[in-house]
Amino acid sequence: MGFFKETIDFIMSDHSAEDKSNGLMIVLRVVSCIVSVLMFVMCAYVSIRKIYPGNLIFLAGAAVLAGVVIISFFFVNTDFVMVMFVADVFIVSLLTAPVFGYRNSCYSFLFIALMLFWYDSSKSVTIRMLFSAVITALICIHSMISKPGAAQIDTLGFDYRVLLILNTVVFCFCLCVVAYFLCKENVADERKLILYNEKLKQIAGVDPLTGLMNRREIGERFEQMSKEDSLAITIVMGDIDFFKKVNDTRGHDCGDYVLKTIAKIFQDFMKDKGYVSRWGGEEFLFVFSGFNGDDTYPMMEDLRKKIESYDFNFFTHDFHLTMTFGVEEYSARFGTDEAIKKADEKLYIGKEQGRNQVVY
Repeated sequence: MGFFKETIDFIMSDHSAEDKSNGLMIVLRVVSCIVSVLMFVMCAYVSIRKIYPGNLIFLAGAAVLAGVVIISFFFVNTDFVMVMFVADVFIVSLLTAPVFGYRNSCYSFLFIALMLFWYDSSKSVTIRMLFSAVITALICIHSMISKPGAAQIDTLGFDYRVLLILNTVVFCFCLCVVAYFLCKENVADERKLILYNEKLKQIAGVDPLTGLMNRREIGERFEQMSKEDSLAITIVMGDIDFFKKVNDTRGHDCGDYVLKTIAKIFQDFMKDKGYVSRWGGEEFLFVFSGFNGDDTYPMMEDLRKKIESYDFNFFTHDFHLTMTFGVEEYSARFGTDEAIKKADEKLYIGKEQGRNQVVY
């Protein structure tokens, strides 16, 4: 089992060029291995059954495909592997059809090549159509030269049926392999797209400096919460007192440090309580879910005291800061915009009254 797993991992390893489809090379390699094994098994079977000629043609075809797989790890070019696969299958099927019959000549694997070429997203539609025309022409040539039903072996006999079943089973298996890789890649691409969209959405809703929600995101959350009639909602507008002085005396790097530090305190504080965002500049908006104004006021007092006693340290600067908050209980009669406006008005009342307080 260990050797088998290592072999599979090696065949499916990514050695393709940067400008080629990685998935296509892997699928081509896997399909070539399967068809090579099929031809070798057919060679062994007809040799045991002493059905000549034809066994050496199958053996040569198997060897060529095996060589193509090996070369694909060194000469990384999907076009080369594709052309060699088509040429090998066409020649082997053309030479063996008179002996074993049209349906036992491996010609059906040309259809696999046709599917695989459309799998190559690096090719233009025009190139794909031209290649499809070439494959179709080869199939037509094969059909005209090799008469369906004509064979040197008995088409109603045991050997013919064994080879027919073997070809059919392997052909269906190859179809499943191609379908698996197509589905796997599509699912992977879809998942990447979903994750990328989620990342974009997250980026669009997050303040890059503090990592808090931005104004747009918390506005949408507030709107959604306001539609739940039975839910108590309280909003708080907060502002750092004399923040401009921090930037002017200690520099904007220190100001950024303050904003990020306070944002972390807010995130820890708001766990299981609701949402907090950077509203703009040094202003922050809190939305409490399931708490009325009477519940929120003492909690904001505790937060205010925590900020007041917090030791800010930025290189050689040790300092303290305070904040002012305005608390407003949401009412459906006024709407979300009016509630934010009222909280903002109470914030400025607190500033006019000396700052470092919670106004409710």
